[in-house]
Amino acid sequence: MAEKNNERLRVLVLDDYERMADKVPAFEALKARADVTVMTGRLKTNAELEKALHGIHAVLLMRERTRFKEDQLALAPSLKLISQTGRTIGHLDVAASTRRGVAIAFTPADSGVSTVELTWGLILSLMRRIPEVDRRMRQEAWPAIAGRLIEGKTIGVVGLGRIGKEVARIAKAFRARVLATGRTLTDERAREAGAEAVSLEDLLRESDIVTIHVPLRPETRGLIGEKELALMKRGAILVNTARGPIVSVGALLEALQRGHLGGAGLDVYDEEPLPMDHPLRRLDNAVLLSHRGYATEEILRERYQNALENILNFFDGKPVQLHNPEVLSR
Repeated sequence: MAEKNNERLRVLVLDDYERMADKVPAFEALKARADVTVMTGRLKTNAELEKALHGIHAVLLMRERTRFKEDQLALAPSLKLISQTGRTIGHLDVAASTRRGVAIAFTPADSGVSTVELTWGLILSLMRRIPEVDRRMRQEAWPAIAGRLIEGKTIGVVGLGRIGKEVARIAKAFRARVLATGRTLTDERAREAGAEAVSLEDLLRESDIVTIHVPLRPETRGLIGEKELALMKRGAILVNTARGPIVSVGALLEALQRGHLGGAGLDVYDEEPLPMDHPLRRLDNAVLLSHRGYATEEILRERYQNALENILNFFDGKPVQLHNPEVLSR
């Protein structure tokens, strides 16, 4: 590594929007070993990225905000390590990284509790119309806006994995009926979460609230489109804290605009950041968040600590969890 050649190590932290990278103990430990640059704004062009990557030996990426495909890797001839928070790698070219001798480290998955909590925040916001009442409280004396109960309603959980099963478990505390669907879901696993296993079509037809918790894969891209939204009850709500492309944004906009859906709670989008002129921003029946499912102080500190420790361990030749461990034998 660079230290062995009497060259000081250089590390670049990208996309620290929440300004949390320097709040963990490992940051100071790394600063004692390396020149560390933290960038909080998005680098929009390859020219900007090339300038930032000059002489950089390791990059820390917050989730999938910056792509590192062949074109971007070519801008960083000194790069030896990408330390990725989380395990998502759709924005990375692992094969190209390996060819270039760039290791890709990852951090352990968290419990998902932050996304579970946010999902319920969106459900409650929509059912009790909390954002709408809050806005109106600043305009009139006492807004008379009636919400709806969760108790007695049917909640459909699309994807009963690590996050979905916890969403289902909490639904039972509201005395709601829970339906679930998933590619590999069994009746037994559904019962363990207090849910009934059904087809996606039956779930959409019967649910008052539909919440999505499947990963983005080729088979789930566009999983909820015009046909699927048409199956939903008039006035039902849809919540997506998984990935934007799972739901067809065009079909969702139409369903919200014509009032077929009662509302949507969205934390994820096809394009992030969501453009300021996007029509979703103009809808009163949509509650919009900025990909906050993971973004709690506790989770961010944990991820940055783990990612920075991966950089330190890699420089020291200690074991690191890698997506491409074969790069070490090159």
